[in-house]
Order: sequence, then structure tokens, then C-alpha cells
Amino acid sequence: MTLLLKAWPHPIRGRDLLDASAISRTEFDTIPAWTPNPGRPSIPEAQHAPYEGSWKERTGYWMRRLSRQIEIGVYSELEEYLQSQQQQPDVNCHDALRNQSLPTSVQLGLAPWDTMKELETVPARIAFLNQLTEEVCSNSSGRLGSPSRPYVAAFGVWNGNMWGLRRSLLPWLQWSTHLGVCKFYIGYQGRDQQTLQWLRNISSVSIILISPPFAPEEEVRKWRQHAEVNEWAQKPGNWRLMAKQGYCGDIAIGRAKREGVQWLLHIDADELLMPAVSLAADLATVPMWAAAVKMHNHEALIESFQVHNKYEEVTLFKTHDATLPSKAGDLQWRFRLGTYPAYYQVYHNGKSIVRTDRAHVYMWGPHEFLGPVDDTWVHPEHNPKGEFKSVEGRTTLLHVSYASWHDLIGKARTSCPPKYRDYAVAGNRTKVKECFCLDFDLDAYMAAVQGEVAARDYWVITSLFSEGSVRKDGEKCKVYRDIERLKQLLIRDRLLLRVTGPQQA
Repeated sequence: MTLLLKAWPHPIRGRDLLDASAISRTEFDTIPAWTPNPGRPSIPEAQHAPYEGSWKERTGYWMRRLSRQIEIGVYSELEEYLQSQQQQPDVNCHDALRNQSLPTSVQLGLAPWDTMKELETVPARIAFLNQLTEEVCSNSSGRLGSPSRPYVAAFGVWNGNMWGLRRSLLPWLQWSTHLGVCKFYIGYQGRDQQTLQWLRNISSVSIILISPPFAPEEEVRKWRQHAEVNEWAQKPGNWRLMAKQGYCGDIAIGRAKREGVQWLLHIDADELLMPAVSLAADLATVPMWAAAVKMHNHEALIESFQVHNKYEEVTLFKTHDATLPSKAGDLQWRFRLGTYPAYYQVYHNGKSIVRTDRAHVYMWGPHEFLGPVDDTWVHPEHNPKGEFKSVEGRTTLLHVSYASWHDLIGKARTSCPPKYRDYAVAGNRTKVKECFCLDFDLDAYMAAVQGEVAARDYWVITSLFSEGSVRKDGEKCKVYRDIERLKQLLIRDRLLLRVTGPQQA
């Protein structure tokens, strides 16, 4: 069954959306265990090729894979497409982008209702969000939480201004609230007084301030004291950001415990929850001996050259290979895009939801939680020692990153300290690598500092899935033709997801 979120009435609000059966995912009748790595905190992890080894070993792998037709099954048309693509002449990867189609959202039928080009509606949108929170999250007594639904909260570190509030944070808050997230702990790292004031007007937001100019002196001192002994905090860029995420996350856990929150998740404003049935129903299936739930992430595949509203214009996603019942991740990997040597371009290791109403838990990097052994988790069969255990959950994430080449430039402005821009201009990739966990982010930064033309070219060749886009093989590229038919095949065979729920809600 293709995973679609469509045909929802517009507008749909509050409790109706909570109970909507968005999708059916019968392959998750059982919940396998997921074990966090206790040796080191989690960091964003890139996707690896489905095979390793020499050229001969790789060739042998594909020969064995192709010989087992029973595993390929309905993917025969995709295999035929790959074979026909392989017969095309090789092209120079960067020359090919001059012939690549640059479709608009209007041409693709994805024109947004909200173009996000004004700030005047911010007060009205916040008033609507507050009303939605009251409708979704209040019980008959008027207090947060419902006897029939869990009290779920989210936290994240965010540093936007008023435009970021309008274009990113408010839509994210609204979608998450629709699904039943009733509290948001926001570690605000921005420097705009007006934005902070509007954040304080959102009833479901609890602000965490740890650094100047808005944090109290005592909170600044505590953060700096922590940073002096934290290895990641002493590194620039992504590493320091992850240190702040962990520090703010532990503050959020403390507040959640005091406020009676049952579940807490760490997601960013470019990540949207996608429950299998509803968030409450998905969490109800988690066994009591499990302390946390692993959410796999589906990565956005951009179709439009100019994306103004990523929540409405981005509806195509790469299905996470762990959620494919056919285990066809290796075939999926062969449809990678551009010159980056992996199918997923950003992280691949998902995020987590943790129980906060029982034993002690804490952040274990930005992607997982951890905790000590506790009697709370004891189960005679599944967890006799009371260890902190995670399970794979039904809820997944839609990750919308680098939705346009403007995003690429915007992220480069805040990714690293100013001196690293000079290193990048000089081509010192080794030095710039100090700022980044993932090579794709590093390459995007290296392109962005060279100017708009270089940033646009890098984004088009690596992120835009349109007629004439390419897949790198060795030093040359193969061109994608008849892209609309290919999309239909990939969606039909569940290697891609077409998700329109956020767009319509």
C-alpha cells in the first residue's frame, strides 16, 4: 500500500485530525527492539552503500542480487529503467546541469496557498495556534492533557528571526499541535527582541535561554561552565550546536518531568512528525518496558526549482530503507541523485521519543536518549534487568532539508565562525571539515561561500530531481529521462512517498 496522506478535508483542525487514520502500515504489527550505542553519544550519521569491498566484490554482489528475481518482484520495471539508463552514454556531471529542467511549483501542480511573503499575519497566526492548542490539548477541566491521550512535548534549538518564525517555526508548531504535541521547549539562540517577544505570546512554548543577549547571567554562567568540560562545545559549527542541543535537552527533560509530560521528542523545525495512525495510537502500542521509541526519517526529494513554502511545495520523500518490508534498500540506493555518493544526503539515523514520567533519562547526542538501569523498566521476559531499552516505533519523520538553493546560502551564514569562510574561499576543505559532521553539509558550505552561482549549481546537481538530473557513476554521470514516469514507478513500488497531509492541513 503506497503511503499517501491525501484527500483530507480542508481545513481540518484539532481533535478531528488527531483521530484521522492517515495511513495504514500493517508491516509494523510487531515492534523490534532498538539498541542505542552506549559507547558514545549519537551524532548525525550518513547513509552507507548497501555493500562494501573491491570492484570485483561489488560486481559479484549485484550479480547475486539480480539472480534472485524473487526478491526483486514488482521492481522489474525499475530494473528495466536502470538497464536502459546504463546503456546511455556517459556525460560530464557539471555540464549536464546546463540542460537540466528547472520546473516551478506552478508547473508541477504544487503552487502553495501561502507564499509566506508577509509578516502582517503573524499575530493572527499565533492567535490561531493558541486556539488550536486549547482545542487539542485541554480536557474538560481546562488543564493541559487529556485522560484518553498522552501528554506529549517536543524540544529543539532554534535561532531564527521574524521571517524564520513566519516561514518555519509557526507552520512546524501548527502541524505538531494538530497531531497532539501540546508543549514545546524552544532553546532560543537568536538575537531578535521582537521574535523573542512573539515566542512568549505562544501559549504552548516554554523558552530556554542559555546565552547572550537574552539569557540571565546565571544561566549564561552555567552554560559556559558546562561548555568548558564538554568536548563538543569546544569545537565549532555543528559540534557546538549539538552540545547546545544536549544541554537544552536536559533542561527540557527536567521541565517536562515537573510539568507532568509523559513523552518528549527532539525534532527540529525542518522535521515533521508522520504518525502511522495517530500519535496517541502509535505511542499506545509501545510496551511498558521500553523507555524510548526510535523514529526513522524519510528525506525530502525536491522537485521544484524555486521553493517558497517547503511545507506545501515539498511532498516527495525517500522512504527510509528500514521501513521497506521488501528490504529493497539496495535497489533504492541505485536511484541516488547528483554527485553525492549516497542515496540519503543528510542524516539517516532518525530521532527518538522518550518517556519522561518514570525513571531518570537524559540526552545521548541529538538523536537518542539514554538512562541508567531502573526497576521501572523491568519485565520478566523482555527486560529482566530493567535496562534502558528502545523500540522501533510506528511514527516516522519527514525531513525537509535544503529545500532550495536559498536555504543552502542561508545555512552557510550561520554554520561556522567567520574565519572558516576564509578557509573555504581558499579551498581548505580539511580545515572547514572541523565545523561539520556530515560531508554533504561540508560540500554545501564550500559551494555557498563561492557565491550564488556556485551555490545554485551545487544545489541543482545534488538536490533537484527533475528532467535531465544526473546520477554519478565513477567520474561520469548518467542522465535521468522520462522523470515523471520514473516518479510514478518509485511511488508505486514504495521506494518514494508522496505525502500531502502537511500541505493540506
